[in-house]
Amino acid sequence: MGVLDFLRPRYTVERTVYINGESVKGMSASRLYETQPALRSVVSFLADNIAGLPLKCYTRKPDGGRERDRDSILARTLQNPNEWSTGHELIRATVSEYLLHEDSLWLTVPSQDGWTIAVIPHDWITPKTRDGLEVDYIKVKSSFMGGEVRLKPEDYIRFVGWSPYGSASSSSRIESLKQILSEQISAWNFRNGVWKNGGRVTQWISRPADTPWGEGARDRFAKSWKNKFSSDKGTDTGGTPLLEDGMRLETTTFNAREAQWVEATKLSREDVCAVYHVNPGLIYHTDATTYASAKDNARALYSDTLAPILDMLEERINAFLVPRLGLDNTHYCEFDLDAKLQGSFEERAQVMQSSVGAPWMTRNEARAMLNLPAIDGGDELVTPLNVITGGQAAPNDVDGVESGYNAAVVHSKATDGIRIKSKPDDDDAKEIASTLRKFFKRQARSVSQRIAKKDYADWWNAERWDRELADDLTPIFQRQATRRGRQAVDDANLRGEFDSDRIEEYIKAMARGKSQAINNVTYRQLKAAIDGDFEDEDALGATVDGVFEKAETQRADTSARSFATAVAGFAILEACRQRGGGRQMMKTWIVTSGNPRAEHAAMDGETVPYDDEFSNGAKFPGDQVLTPEESCNCQCQVEIYIP
Repeated sequence: MGVLDFLRPRYTVERTVYINGESVKGMSASRLYETQPALRSVVSFLADNIAGLPLKCYTRKPDGGRERDRDSILARTLQNPNEWSTGHELIRATVSEYLLHEDSLWLTVPSQDGWTIAVIPHDWITPKTRDGLEVDYIKVKSSFMGGEVRLKPEDYIRFVGWSPYGSASSSSRIESLKQILSEQISAWNFRNGVWKNGGRVTQWISRPADTPWGEGARDRFAKSWKNKFSSDKGTDTGGTPLLEDGMRLETTTFNAREAQWVEATKLSREDVCAVYHVNPGLIYHTDATTYASAKDNARALYSDTLAPILDMLEERINAFLVPRLGLDNTHYCEFDLDAKLQGSFEERAQVMQSSVGAPWMTRNEARAMLNLPAIDGGDELVTPLNVITGGQAAPNDVDGVESGYNAAVVHSKATDGIRIKSKPDDDDAKEIASTLRKFFKRQARSVSQRIAKKDYADWWNAERWDRELADDLTPIFQRQATRRGRQAVDDANLRGEFDSDRIEEYIKAMARGKSQAINNVTYRQLKAAIDGDFEDEDALGATVDGVFEKAETQRADTSARSFATAVAGFAILEACRQRGGGRQMMKTWIVTSGNPRAEHAAMDGETVPYDDEFSNGAKFPGDQVLTPEESCNCQCQVEIYIP
């Protein structure tokens, strides 16, 4: 008999698992959450902060890289766990139950469209066990149900903390707060009693004890006082009373300082925060709070307070939910802490750039930390040690002076090597223009008919037009980017072949973005024509038919040229990224238009490392990060220098 078998009883006896009642003055943990502000503030603060973190899904690749997963059953289920709540609400409810009871339960059952996940309230469940190591089944019953339901382990996933009574039990943190919360409840009850019974007594009248009252004098005085000075109906309310027979007007006030109620409330807050490992300064303002301390406390929240809970949630989901959905261990999920832990973008970028440029970390190692796929040549250390990316003494140096990430433009002084430009072929622009004209004609037929019928309530379907145009542009962009990428590999004598499969997702996103920009302009022009609020006085801008005529004759050609330029720029950058082999490549922004935007004219000749951003935040002309106003009709190009 093994040790594990010895721990289990020889004769199975069903028994109820010990779960703390968490009762404080007859109130359950749920009721305490509703009535106690200190407890609710801490629990809701932690639950909201965890739910606010994106729960992302990934797949592990054979080369050690990571790829974002948006389409698997795991990603879809966590995004839409059931018909009545979202993924954010699922995590918030799960964490709230866990923080209150140290025990939270997911019901996981197949549904018509996949799987359904629902959080079962702690007050509904009663675990049953045959030994102290694992739960045999769970009984679920509430006042809303007609009967009792038994859940087997394959029907649920349980998030439970450590308990001194065994792994099948739970031990709520509220047990540790019983005395504090009980004292706080008693203090509030006493305070309410004071206010109810005598809290409004601010003045009273004293009279010498040996001064006799005449017959009926006391009653007459009391009646006169009430008529003159009591309530808002008194004839002399707010005036100065005239007292008699040695009477004195005494004053009394409630002294909260002497009762130390404020200190007691503050102490209860701090104790609740301590049990949940939260710095009180994050929730309650104090005079000692500064910007620097608040910033450090916020970082400590995610690295110290929330990290253990996040690890527990991730491990339980990956260990039990993933195989239950029929997936292997290459699929997993994790909370995205990067934006919270790394501080500002400038600080994070400087650290990561230094890490990649230094000889102790490869680019693929850094990309794996960010859950990005590996790249060819990324397993080699950047050398030599004294010359990092851009030919400088350190990756953050600009002209010999250490500064922030991309704080200044780096100018390449190299004269040898290979230069390739992102100039698109004329045939590429013509192919896109032809597709746009066909789309505008199809769109005009549908929209014009609806407007002619004065069907203004449903004359424009943005989702349909964006989807249809994106479907038209995606295969064209894919073909052109693949051809231009392969050409760049050949022109630059880069090793290997251009992998077109790696650009599919970005090309789809680019097509969607360009489609939305095109349709937004069309919608604004049509709306102006309908309302008679068009900006130009020509006939094309004043009528619905004129808007579509202008789109076919003018906008199709100008948009096609800028789209083809953007695709070509992305393609040559991707070719260098895939097949550059760690070379210290640079890129330059080139203005080709005779009448460029002022911002682009100022960038003409700007040179940065090929995988960095230009000063406007874009990696190439027409990049998706640019607004439509910044990229519309842009014909700028990018030139890559390869030593």
